[in-house]
Amino acid sequence: RQSAKSSPDQILGYIEGFIRPAGKILHADKMEIFKSSLLSARRDTTNAEFKGGGTFLGPGLLIAYVCLLHGKECGCEKVEFLAIDDAEFQHKRLVRYYRTAGFEEVRYVGEELKDIPDRLVWGGCGTLMTENVDKVLEKWTRIIRGSQMKEDEEEE
Repeated sequence: RQSAKSSPDQILGYIEGFIRPAGKILHADKMEIFKSSLLSARRDTTNAEFKGGGTFLGPGLLIAYVCLLHGKECGCEKVEFLAIDDAEFQHKRLVRYYRTAGFEEVRYVGEELKDIPDRLVWGGCGTLMTENVDKVLEKWTRIIRGSQMKEDEEEE
């Protein structure tokens, strides 16, 4: 579990998951960003370092980046997660977000008999997405560095 804080007592968000015992796979189970905390951190004038929450993919990318680094250090080659389908509009947003973040869609996990094993692993219906850990880290590193260079240019 990784979390991001704007101050010691204000959590911006977190990600949960685990490393599967076989297959060198990082199983990212849940990520949540608390919008009220994020908005509060943006308004906080004492925290001049916090400008908008990071990159165009937001603080979620930064939290997940640390999680992927941990997975890589533990020998994971692949990361996968389920873009949960609790509500159609939210599911579409999640799939679009993670596609933009560099993930590939594997298949839709639904309510059919063939989906039971995946439903037991993931706990619900949604789009299973995956990618190579190194490939995602490479893309995200470029995004983070690009965001930092943009901030440096704005300060000059």
